[in-house]
Amino acid sequence: MKFDLGIEKKYRRSVEDALDTIIASGTDEQRRIATLILDSEMEVRVKPVSVVKASGVTGLIDASATNEKITEGRLGLRESLGEIYIAIAEETIDTGGQRGCEGTLVHEGRHAYDFALTIQSFSEADMNPLSIYDPTLFELEWNAHTISGEYMLCISKDEYLDEGLQLMILGRSSESGLCHVDHEGIQRRLKESYGLERTENEGPLTSKLLGLEQK
Repeated sequence: MKFDLGIEKKYRRSVEDALDTIIASGTDEQRRIATLILDSEMEVRVKPVSVVKASGVTGLIDASATNEKITEGRLGLRESLGEIYIAIAEETIDTGGQRGCEGTLVHEGRHAYDFALTIQSFSEADMNPLSIYDPTLFELEWNAHTISGEYMLCISKDEYLDEGLQLMILGRSSESGLCHVDHEGIQRRLKESYGLERTENEGPLTSKLLGLEQK
């Protein structure tokens, strides 16, 4: 992982601490993605929310350069992650603290992982044309919201669980009082907040979002 230039030390430390916590306390999948990010050249940016336009966003550093690499050879997963950046809003860390930073990295980290799988599969399309990985926007957000809910359950602190309940990512059993990932709630959130529905309106493919071209 590499940091963009000019990031304040407190934000760098927050990102590093968040990834350490995910690796220490997350699920096997969350630990694997965080470790892949640390071992790659993926870029982390921290900018004002007026620039990021969200708590966090994930994209390609240079789509033209990525397409050239896809054409020229085969990219592994870590190499593909090196084509990607995650930008976190300063306000996410300033107001949400470590919970905000961890949650954004879990959510956006899953996006980065899905983007890297897409890049890798596109680079191998000449040998494995039937193994193209190109999820829809609905699938991207489903994956990211689900992994976020699972992380909240792993940490199991009130502030994490309360956020999950407010976002409809988690539900709470009326009998046991225990929280769980609320798949119906996630579907409602994706429909109401993103205008996305499974099979009805799944949104564009990842390749279209990123401007990727098959080999």
